[in-house]
Amino acid sequence: MAEPRGAVGRPDGSMSLLVDMSSAALDPSYAEVAARRARGDLPPPRGRFHARVVTALVVTGLATGIAAAQVRRDAEVTDDIRRSLVSEVERRTEATDALAGQAADLRAEVSTTRAGALGTDTAGRALAERVALLELVTGTVPVRGPGLVVVLDDAEEGAGAEPGDGRVFDRDLQDVVNALWAAGAEAIAINGQRLTAITAIRSAGEAVLVDLRPLAPPYRLEAVGDVDAMEPAFVDSPTARRFHSWTTVYGIGFEVRRGKELRLPAAPEPVTRAASPLTTSSPAPPTAAPTASGGRS
Repeated sequence: MAEPRGAVGRPDGSMSLLVDMSSAALDPSYAEVAARRARGDLPPPRGRFHARVVTALVVTGLATGIAAAQVRRDAEVTDDIRRSLVSEVERRTEATDALAGQAADLRAEVSTTRAGALGTDTAGRALAERVALLELVTGTVPVRGPGLVVVLDDAEEGAGAEPGDGRVFDRDLQDVVNALWAAGAEAIAINGQRLTAITAIRSAGEAVLVDLRPLAPPYRLEAVGDVDAMEPAFVDSPTARRFHSWTTVYGIGFEVRRGKELRLPAAPEPVTRAASPLTTSSPAPPTAAPTASGGRS
């Protein structure tokens, strides 16, 4: 329908499209989505979710890096402590060896002087022979002669069903030493350490100690004695048969061979101790009276 002739139109009628675009520049659908998101009907925008994921990954990576750096520093500190301890053990061992060498020289000098003093008459020579026999029994003099050589060694890495199956322990050395004594050995040494009646073979962690001296595999046991009688007695012993089976099962090294001229060093002189009997005037220790049930009070 046409407008009346005299009607007045909008002054911006010719620009109505531009006016509508400027006054309603946002699509109504955007406003609707914004309102739904404000009510919680829609998830957060994709960009915000990605930002959160990236932030979480950055934090996780930072924490992992810090933990890895801390573990690395702890491992370096542990390695430094271990190297320091190993160096200290080696230094003390060298000092001990030097002192042991000096003590051996002094013992040899004392033995020579004593033999010269006792060799002047028949009674002195008899006493010197007795002292020499006692020194041989106690292991305080070096010996040499034919004998058996037994070598024990750990298995290769990874051998055995359980950790430690392929290792040589202190109790293994004790069993072999006892079997050698039973076979007729007169003197025994392990890696150059002379054994006596009071020698202690024990372990400290993974190290085997012989009289508090750490030894490392392979363990070489030298036994001086009558080889013809000692070899069959030891080879047929339960200990040797057990180790032969362990060689097959666990891979432990076990070798027995003859030695024509073995040289065993002297053991350190034992610390002598004296005991004194109780005097008759000393009161007797009290004894506990048995209880009605027969146990101790």
